[in-house]
Amino acid sequence: MAEPITTANENEEAQKPTNAEDRKAAAALDNLNANAMSQDNGEAQDSTQPNAADQEALMKAMGRLEVAAGGSASKKIDDKKDVVKKDAEVKKKIKLAAEDIQFLVNELDLSKPKATELLRAHDGSIDSAVRSYVVPAAKA
Repeated sequence: MAEPITTANENEEAQKPTNAEDRKAAAALDNLNANAMSQDNGEAQDSTQPNAADQEALMKAMGRLEVAAGGSASKKIDDKKDVVKKDAEVKKKIKLAAEDIQFLVNELDLSKPKATELLRAHDGSIDSAVRSYVVPAAKA
């Protein structure tokens, strides 16, 4: 009548992570899970107040995850800021005529942002923008 229910232990064997980063993350989560289970089985403390051992285990797990991810989060944020600054430096301040943008929108069925981007890519020259849109660049 009823099918047997599989337990989580049988399922863990089949779902082992394949790459090193996933294995490290799984080990960190298992460590946190083991600490939570030992606290539940041991003493009945207020669950809203984490103890020092839980905090230490959490910090170790977070450290492992940072190392597995390839660095700290602040480094990634700094890298993104550098990319945004470089993009801002690369963009030239080109004065675009509203009529040119409207022409591209009406004649080439482009959205205003796409038309603006196309004009900026061609330094505001509507002739070269239309030519590049109509005749795509030859594949090298």
